[in-house]
Amino acid sequence: RRKLIHLKEISDEFQQAFWDQPPTSTDLKIPGKLSLCIGLPVMIRCNAATELGITKGQEGTVYAWQSRKGSKGQRVLDTLFVTLVNPPSPMQFEGLPLNVVPLGPTKNRVCVNLPNNRHTMITQEQVKVLPNFAMTDYTSQGKTRPFNVVDLHKCKTHQSLCTCLSQSASAAGTIILQGLSEGLKYKITKGASGALLTRIS
Repeated sequence: RRKLIHLKEISDEFQQAFWDQPPTSTDLKIPGKLSLCIGLPVMIRCNAATELGITKGQEGTVYAWQSRKGSKGQRVLDTLFVTLVNPPSPMQFEGLPLNVVPLGPTKNRVCVNLPNNRHTMITQEQVKVLPNFAMTDYTSQGKTRPFNVVDLHKCKTHQSLCTCLSQSASAAGTIILQGLSEGLKYKITKGASGALLTRIS
């Protein structure tokens, strides 16, 4: 069982450790820090403005950002400008190029995992985006890709296999990483469940 730790103050050591942790170390999967560059592929992780297509799961690339100096000498992100990739409809903000949208930080209470099976609650202020070099089968649902690179090695079910491969626009644009293990070959050849066959038929 995990033990909840109450912090009266955040030490420099804890702060640095939190910044260095991956997004999966918190319950909301928000990164402690964002390492940015122009053109970085990102995925928006909140519904900032659904009427404008700025929704959770929307993909884009970093266009620019505005930042300031924080209390510990770090750069603090004020506004991130993202070029949306294939938005539902084109949009134009005054003074910005087509399909470039501004994203600001939001405050959230997050549960942070610590060593020795401990965790604590902190208030974090961060722009809700993640680097988008890869995604899970769950997150990829509903997206069609002209080039789809998939790693099927750890797919546990037929549905996972189907989800990964069905995002491809064509067989020519699909790349399967690694060889297929014997266990995976067995999953493919033993037959899908009736429920899954009904879904994909």
